[in-house]
Amino acid sequence: MAPCRVPPDRDLEVTKTVYVVGRDLRVSDKVMLAGFEAGWVESHMNNLGCGDRDSLGVFQQRPSQGWGTPQQIMHVPYAAEQFFTRAVRVEQRYPGLTAGQTAQKVQRSAFPDRYDQAEGKARALLEEAIRAVGPPVPDRRQRLAVGMSADGRVELFHGAIDQVWHTYQHSPGGAWSGWQPFGGPAGATVALSASTDGRLELFAMNGEAFMHRHQTQISGPWAPWGTHGGGGDHLAVAHNHDGRLEVFASNPSGVHHRWQNTPGGTWHDWRPLGGPASARLAAAPAADGRIEVFAMNDDIFRHTCQTDLIGTWREWVDFGGGGEHLTLSRNHDGRLEVFATNPSGVHHRWQNAPSGDWHDWRPLGGPASARVASIESNDGRIEVFAMNDEVLRHNHQTDPTGTWREWVDLGGGGHFVRALRNKDGRLEIFANNDGGVHHRWQNTPNGTWHDWRQL
Repeated sequence: MAPCRVPPDRDLEVTKTVYVVGRDLRVSDKVMLAGFEAGWVESHMNNLGCGDRDSLGVFQQRPSQGWGTPQQIMHVPYAAEQFFTRAVRVEQRYPGLTAGQTAQKVQRSAFPDRYDQAEGKARALLEEAIRAVGPPVPDRRQRLAVGMSADGRVELFHGAIDQVWHTYQHSPGGAWSGWQPFGGPAGATVALSASTDGRLELFAMNGEAFMHRHQTQISGPWAPWGTHGGGGDHLAVAHNHDGRLEVFASNPSGVHHRWQNTPGGTWHDWRPLGGPASARLAAAPAADGRIEVFAMNDDIFRHTCQTDLIGTWREWVDFGGGGEHLTLSRNHDGRLEVFATNPSGVHHRWQNAPSGDWHDWRPLGGPASARVASIESNDGRIEVFAMNDEVLRHNHQTDPTGTWREWVDLGGGGHFVRALRNKDGRLEIFANNDGGVHHRWQNTPNGTWHDWRQL
């Protein structure tokens, strides 16, 4: 067999892809450098279809050693994600290692010093890739999901770069368990809901897989992960009038949905629903029990709903222009209200009557291009939290009729924010940034807020 030829220069498309994967996974500077050192040493940053024994690809990963199938390894985004996921674990376990030593722990080379020796070349390739890629596109995946077990304990899930992680209160309002690995797809969008009997159900989806896991008994242990479909972009979950859960997921071909055949039971096959491509989603039942779905991408905002309680759907209708993010809440009288963000701030639109037609959009102010969460307070007022990279701000209705106060700062910026109402009526918010996941809660229902605490 002829020897494997390594080109003398990098493939710029490969270096750009490796950089984008690491950036989107939010790896540290050291782990990013480790990826470029390993890529240069192993392949001169080329996607090689040959190598020592069964080694393949930019990182010379071996199918026989559990790195994936040959087809997966030859897909540069997959190979890069596999390297970075392992490198992050090494960094967590051995924080004092250099980038080259981190790469060696992942690659397990017979020549361990080669990676640190390639630091200068790797830095030059990394700088070139950063310039070629340009400014980052915002990560719109919802990485946090929060809910309440039937016994009142809050449960929180984080779609981290390696898998889903889970923490929960030992008792309602009490101490937290600490983060525990929960398996599932890496870098996932996550959503959480409860079945009619109170068991929580978790949905996790990345670009390659959609998986599902549920409690086997009320407030109890969890069943193993099950495959729920292929990969996609965003998801939402809503309850039908009879308690059956229905899941909505978007990908480049539009919105798709799947529903339980009976409350808490088996699932129907996926069905296409149309709608905008790769849209951010929100879904909830109207006052009369019909599910309404809202789908927004960068260019357009569309809306559809069930026309009856048996699940017939109407055609999508335009609901507004494109934007960054959206959230959905219910007013005290049952009217739905939608909040959406774009570079000019937060905007909202509401039903004129429960299950009725919609008022025009109105600006609400707030931070630009924010990720938003909304929740109903203990007395029925909607509260909204809007966070971009610089700031987290808070607004709420001053009374249930819909008058709003001015925005107030509630903390620094971050990636995503989620909100929950505790069993005793106190609101609690959860947000993640590069420093981890943090939370803040009301000291009393509708009262002042406690300082931020890291989870």
